[in-house]
Amino acid sequence: MKVHVESRKSRIEELRCLGLWTLVAGIFLGLLATLDAATFSASLDRNAIRVGEQALLTLRFDGGQPSGVPRLPDVPNLQIQFAGQQQQFSIINGQRTASLLLNYAVTPNAAGDYTIPAFQVPVGGALLPSQPLALKVHPAAAKLSDTEAYRQFTFVKLRPSKTNVFVGEPFALEVRLYFAAAGEIQMPTLGGDGFTLAPFQHQQGQEQVGNSIFRVIVFRTAATAVKAGKLPLGPAQCSFNLHLRTSGGDNVFDLFNRGVRAQAVTILSDPLEVNVQPLPLDGRPADFRGAVGSFQMSVNAAPLDVAVGDPVTLRIQVSGRGGFDSVPMPSLDHWRDFKTYPPSVKTDVPDPITAVGSKSFEQVVQPQSAELKELPAFSFSFFDPDARGYRTLKQPAFPLKVRAAATSQAPTVVMTTTNTPATAVSTELVHIKPHLGVLVAPGASAWQRPAFWALTGGPLALWLALFVRRRQAELLANNSRLRRRLEVEKLVTTGLAELRRRASSGEGEPFFAALFRLLQEQLGERLDLPASAITEEVIDERLKPLGASETTRASLHELFQVCNAARYAPSREPRELSKLAEQFAALVVELRKLEVAE
Repeated sequence: MKVHVESRKSRIEELRCLGLWTLVAGIFLGLLATLDAATFSASLDRNAIRVGEQALLTLRFDGGQPSGVPRLPDVPNLQIQFAGQQQQFSIINGQRTASLLLNYAVTPNAAGDYTIPAFQVPVGGALLPSQPLALKVHPAAAKLSDTEAYRQFTFVKLRPSKTNVFVGEPFALEVRLYFAAAGEIQMPTLGGDGFTLAPFQHQQGQEQVGNSIFRVIVFRTAATAVKAGKLPLGPAQCSFNLHLRTSGGDNVFDLFNRGVRAQAVTILSDPLEVNVQPLPLDGRPADFRGAVGSFQMSVNAAPLDVAVGDPVTLRIQVSGRGGFDSVPMPSLDHWRDFKTYPPSVKTDVPDPITAVGSKSFEQVVQPQSAELKELPAFSFSFFDPDARGYRTLKQPAFPLKVRAAATSQAPTVVMTTTNTPATAVSTELVHIKPHLGVLVAPGASAWQRPAFWALTGGPLALWLALFVRRRQAELLANNSRLRRRLEVEKLVTTGLAELRRRASSGEGEPFFAALFRLLQEQLGERLDLPASAITEEVIDERLKPLGASETTRASLHELFQVCNAARYAPSREPRELSKLAEQFAALVVELRKLEVAE
């Protein structure tokens, strides 16, 4: 019995030891899993640059984030500045992974071979190491411009859907703007003598270029060549303010961007050469009038049972893909026994970039003879660039029944004779009455009574008021410049009251944010530019030709510079803020005096 008890105790002790080791192993494996879940790596987008250029250093954190600001090692003659961050999310085999990318601009001061030594970053309670990175810096070949110095932060590409087209053939064109740091983007400009361009459409996204993730804005348009030859297209020019971290702004958690400066950048893409072929003369139909594309045609006519002179409506729709501006109404010149009127035209192209849509014509004709038996056939010819040849769509004749016009009859006069003697018409003078009757004082005339004017003038005044209001609404609807000017005047009036209120209470940061927004809105309205496109550069470029005085321009420069400086030190005394508010109010008066096209 005693042996059995001791054996049982021994088994219990073995189970306790096994459970303890299992717990320790689980904790150890959990720590390993935690360490494996978070990874860290550092990389350069290129290993060789010249003096004056910059390399992009990217710190990538997968499955975790740094516990604090990474401390990068100091390397003599290398300046390392924080240039922004991105978040990436991916799902692989149902497992969601989040990545954080911290970008740093590496700028060398001298040529040589450099090594960024390995360093450690605290992630999830552990110190994760990087690998040493080598960078070779060659001497500067030539002095770089300010724009070239920021090419690793931003660049632009021009991409056509094709470079071999026919005259009149629309083709898609993309301007792709890449940038690593946030910037205030304007619509690009595109040089192209010999091309017409549709308005730009744009969309945003991200794209990996080398080892770096860039934000990309794709501006899409459709280009159409109007003459033949080898024509240059581009370069595409993009101007914007690129936001870069200053040397004192390396804090990843700088939520208010006080360590950011705006760098005005203008970059150009490489130009293109487009081979534009003329439309061939061989096989050109006689009724061809310039339409280029791939089209279909549908036709209907009604009514087909009419009298001479009655209207018949002919509805023609041309649909497909191509240049609809050059699609004409099919010729009806051979319809000599019909009276025709100018057609009504409606073009519906939902997406000008793809050039897919339709064009509808509504033509009214009047048969002039009862001998007509049909609406004559007609055709529509176009050049198909895909088939590299002409095509003709033919519409057969419609059977038509025309009746003679009904003749009008003169009215019949019926004479009626009766035996009733006619009443004699008295030709005698009426006897003058000797008694005039009771005299009554005349009352006020109707037009002298207020009620008369209320009943007659009230509706007229109401109609005039409604007419004036409608004319004002139509004027605003048809004049976008006037409509925007009224909206901006209302916005500035309300904004000035807000500025004065914030100035009196000493609210520096919201004061400068509101002041900068009002500057952009007022200048944008005067210059007919989007408010987001207004920067300090437009003061001399656009306002000086309009006749703005030097004092006005200097005052505007001062306000822009104060707003930029306020990003780093927005705190100001209420008296100083009030002075700035009144300075802006005086500038608004001067700006509204400028003569601009309405």
